[in-house]
Amino acid sequence: MTMTKLTMPTSILFPLVAALAAGCAGKQSPAPATAQAAPTAPGLRTPDAILADAVAATGGVAGWAAHKTAHIKLTISLQGMGMGGPAEHFQTNANRSLTLTTLPGVGAIREGSNGTVLWAQDPINGLRLLEGAEAEQARIEAAWNTDLQAHELFPKIETAVDSPAGLECLTMTPKLGPPIRSCYDARTHLQVSQEGMRTTAQGNVPFHSTVKNWRPVGGVKIPFDSETQAGPITVVTTINDVVFDEPMNDKMFEPPAPGAP
Repeated sequence: MTMTKLTMPTSILFPLVAALAAGCAGKQSPAPATAQAAPTAPGLRTPDAILADAVAATGGVAGWAAHKTAHIKLTISLQGMGMGGPAEHFQTNANRSLTLTTLPGVGAIREGSNGTVLWAQDPINGLRLLEGAEAEQARIEAAWNTDLQAHELFPKIETAVDSPAGLECLTMTPKLGPPIRSCYDARTHLQVSQEGMRTTAQGNVPFHSTVKNWRPVGGVKIPFDSETQAGPITVVTTINDVVFDEPMNDKMFEPPAPGAP
């Protein structure tokens, strides 16, 4: 799933979540329906206006340009399953990223991007170079700030006509894969939720994510708490620490050699 503004991309858990969900339900989630273009309606703000306010609310172009890297430490919990553990997310403004998660009883889960190659490694699927919709989803999550880079990542962005009261929602369609619906508080312009369909090696998984507890760090705002309903499973993430501009070696974002532990 795609959470913006340096929340830990819980897509790293989706292959595991999809396998667990399939085991719980006995079948894969159904394929997504074909997206319908939202009609233009009077009184709605343009996507560019909504995105500009969202960027400004989290620190503005200058705030994000002031940093080059981010190192985030988190705690992850799969509610109702007794699973949880620490995670770390490393990110650069050149769209390189690495997320490391350790779940007791499951093992290490990793997802990364060197800016070109998108890859994932987990105990269920092993090491994979991502392709198609999976790669495009990972590319979006590896972006330094998806709202700021929205037009690079989504060829089609529309204002949703059926936004709940107090929210402004955008339907954003990536180059590959199903569309994503992101909603922002109409007053604060901070992101509130995101939903869509996630493509995994096990099939398609519907998700709905909420973010909250926005805090200022280094001149920008970051949501410290998120909750994602992925099929029958709820994933809760909590940020414990954020460090900007820590030196990072580009080699850490490269995919592991085949057979590496």
